[in-house]
Amino acid sequence: MTDARIVRTRAALNRAIIDLATEKAVPSITVSELAAEAGINRVTFYKHFTTPAEALGAALSLDLDQARTRFVDGFASNGADPVEFLRASVSEVLDHIDRHRNLYELSIDSPQDGTVPNLLADHFTETLEQYLESRSRLQPPLPDVDRSIVARFFAHGLVGAIKAWLLSGSSDHDEVLRSVVALSPEWWFPEH
Repeated sequence: MTDARIVRTRAALNRAIIDLATEKAVPSITVSELAAEAGINRVTFYKHFTTPAEALGAALSLDLDQARTRFVDGFASNGADPVEFLRASVSEVLDHIDRHRNLYELSIDSPQDGTVPNLLADHFTETLEQYLESRSRLQPPLPDVDRSIVARFFAHGLVGAIKAWLLSGSSDHDEVLRSVVALSPEWWFPEH
């Protein structure tokens, strides 16, 4: 059983880092500032994280990990149209980004801060690796490719698409979704 104090501290840190990262670039956030915003001391912060960037990754991953689980589990057990399933899954990530839009807009184009783009790329890479593992058991067969290279290649492409979308100022998910589907190879989708 998790100690209630740990749960409260993590929740306070999650709120504090998201609030601070919405106002300024992650590299300029100090541990002292983050601890004060969360209502804890530095020693307590270091019991949970080593850097503010790590704290931000943990906070944003709460949403993103749930989206991954729904995508991978849903794909494995769902007879839905795989293209529509991909669209719905990417749209869920875009919903997450919309909820934290100021944070993403500030950090995705910051030359001194790779925290958010790297977090998204790692999220998409892990998601796509799990997807390709499930997809490998279906027809048509996957081409003879290194799945980790393919997953990372598409993950960084998705981050680039999201960056372009954010920088354009658009809030229309369909612009991103049409492009992602159009750029996905046919073998990406199993027969249904």
